[in-house]
Amino acid sequence: MKEYKLVETENAGNLPMVVGTWGKVKKFFNELDWNKPIVLELTPKEEKVLTEVHDFLFQEVKFPELHDFLFQEINIFNWFKKKN
Repeated sequence: MKEYKLVETENAGNLPMVVGTWGKVKKFFNELDWNKPIVLELTPKEEKVLTEVHDFLFQEVKFPELHDFLFQEINIFNWFKKKN
């Protein structure tokens, strides 16, 4: 296996560094204080919408209704019959 060595030149330290989007994202997450809690302040309207969305997503689903919907009888042969 060949071993390659990086040779530093005089100009290598003077090259401009291009910071891309991924570098900015990594820098942002590395500078976060992970022990500090995140606090969101919502307006009453935003809080109402968030509550409604939460209630919709976590509503109680009754098993008989779900069972009836999933296991309803479907006759696909009616689709292939020609209509007169």
